[in-house]
Amino acid sequence: MVFHWAYFVVCPSPQRLHDVLFRLASIVFIAALALTPWITAQASVTGVVMSFTLAIVLWGWLELGYLIDKVGGLHKRACPPDASLLQRFRAGLGTCIYHELGVIITGLLLAILADGGVRSVAFWTYSTLWLMRWSAKINLILGVRNYNRDWLPAALQYVDSYIQRRKMNVLFPLSMALSLWVLVEIVNRAHASLLISEQIGYTLVATLVSLGALEHIFLMLPLGEGRLWGWASPPKSASVFSDFVLTGQSSVGPIRTDTFQADIQANNP
Repeated sequence: MVFHWAYFVVCPSPQRLHDVLFRLASIVFIAALALTPWITAQASVTGVVMSFTLAIVLWGWLELGYLIDKVGGLHKRACPPDASLLQRFRAGLGTCIYHELGVIITGLLLAILADGGVRSVAFWTYSTLWLMRWSAKINLILGVRNYNRDWLPAALQYVDSYIQRRKMNVLFPLSMALSLWVLVEIVNRAHASLLISEQIGYTLVATLVSLGALEHIFLMLPLGEGRLWGWASPPKSASVFSDFVLTGQSSVGPIRTDTFQADIQANNP
């Protein structure tokens, strides 16, 4: 929920803010990697929570880089309307290949640097985010019922052309079944563990699996979940006006200042 709120706040912001934010996030990302051996070596409850947070920070940098168009792919072309499924998949991968490579490399670094390797809470957390996101992306390519293109920032609107609208696809039932099976296994391990730190670690990862499954459900069922985040999305007119004031440019083309003046006078009689 916090990430979705931050996404709506950050993405409409001016390019200069994106640049500064990404530099700061990159510093945090590097620091998190450097601290990975020490953080993951802590066996206490605090250490488990820190390991979980570490994985969220690493993943957050990757997602931020993609959403503000800093880590993307080979091209930014829309998908041809007559493209086959294979062509759609290959072209779609081309739009985000650098981001996907970053996800893989970061995961490998985490497995190497983390104390306990692939058995660490940090790696389990990161892997959960990784696999659930890949599952969601493939479901989007195959076709989902409920997807709101307004979630995409202006620079990524072309991504919508790769997403098909269907009531069901062949992968969705398998995604849900595997998510449920993994969730049950993690919960069972949490109950069987005698250490409170392990119980908390399993519980945190299980929560992520549950949220990932919920995301899949939202994509397929017509629940209108766009309303959940509508309150956090700034009005487009306000975003355009703020861009013009801060940068002198507009993302939607020339701006008629007389129109803004008329609006201001109408709202402030």
